[in-house]
Amino acid sequence: MKKVGKSSKKGFTLVELIVVLVILAVLAAMLVPALVGYIDRAKKEKEFQAASTVYTACQALATEAYGQGKTSAQAETYAENITEIKKLTGIDVDKDGVDVTMVKPGDAGIEGYTIKQIKVTFDGHAYYYTLNAATWATDGYPTVNASNNQQAGT
Repeated sequence: MKKVGKSSKKGFTLVELIVVLVILAVLAAMLVPALVGYIDRAKKEKEFQAASTVYTACQALATEAYGQGKTSAQAETYAENITEIKKLTGIDVDKDGVDVTMVKPGDAGIEGYTIKQIKVTFDGHAYYYTLNAATWATDGYPTVNASNNQQAGT
């Protein structure tokens, strides 16, 4: 005989399990693209922060060269030394991955050996900073026109 009022059913039916799986699949389909976007933005932000750290290290190397009495051209070369940058920051940049242009004497009233613009490359991605823009970018590294010292986009 059957007991009245109590169900002898234990567990879930196949239909109930399939409904739950479909709901989970729909939620996953909505979440995955959003998470991939967050991951990409986090990686890019990490590289911008690393580029900023490399910029600071390059400025420290240029200041050191200035203290040693080196010329502006020698300071530029010294600030681009990726071995020294790695020692200071622990960050690996690509071979020939740092390109520095120093402020020349008399430029914009700035004295000393200040970095005017820099390009830092990690894993084939280039990050650019210019003193005039005072912000990092991923394209449009400006070149300096020697005749009038104005910047022009490339």
